[in-house]
Amino acid sequence: MARQPKAQMAVGSPTAPPVRSAPAASQPSEHPAVAWIQARQRAIGLAAGLVLLVGLVTWYMVESGRRKQAQAGDALDRARAQIETGNYPQASTELQRVVQTYGGTDAALEATLALNQVRLLSGQAQLAVDELRKFANSNPPAPYNSAAHSHLGIALEAVGKPAEAAAEYQKAADLATEDYRKIDALLNVARVQRAAGNDKAAVEVLESVVKRFQAELAGVVEAKVRLAELTGGRS
Repeated sequence: MARQPKAQMAVGSPTAPPVRSAPAASQPSEHPAVAWIQARQRAIGLAAGLVLLVGLVTWYMVESGRRKQAQAGDALDRARAQIETGNYPQASTELQRVVQTYGGTDAALEATLALNQVRLLSGQAQLAVDELRKFANSNPPAPYNSAAHSHLGIALEAVGKPAEAAAEYQKAADLATEDYRKIDALLNVARVQRAAGNDKAAVEVLESVVKRFQAELAGVVEAKVRLAELTGGRS
């Protein structure tokens, strides 16, 4: 009896061996830093925009401040020109405008001092005293505060108060940031004390100037001359 040929098994039949599919190509793994940036892309964009905005605002403020200082300086120069010509009313008006318009600038501080100089020149010593006290009490930077007390000393002398004037000159010396300004204020203290007949106090101040500061400074030379006058050359 002849053998029957074996039936060929159909691919995919339950009895056919499983067909292995080709392995899929492996995908490259994503770097953690890249994933972090992608997840926070919007936040990073907002932060970058904020940094740019802050930079622009800072630049604008610096530039505006620079322009304000320049404009204030020009206005102050115009007011000083009026003082030099003796036009005190116009100088006073322009100086007040500098103070009001450019508050916070060095020019405004200088204008305040110049304004009170104009008041002294115009015979308004008591007004200068009152306004300089206010200015000094506002605690301006040391150089301006020193100048305020020095100007106040001049104003107090003008209204006949030498003892108070001497005290203000002493404050000016204490606040001064340069030696020559300290010496100038102390010379004023000695001068006022001498004018008031208090030679002993004047001698003490002059001796302190000679001892504290370098001999080659002009103010020290003047102190030595005044001291010799008061002591008959004994010091």
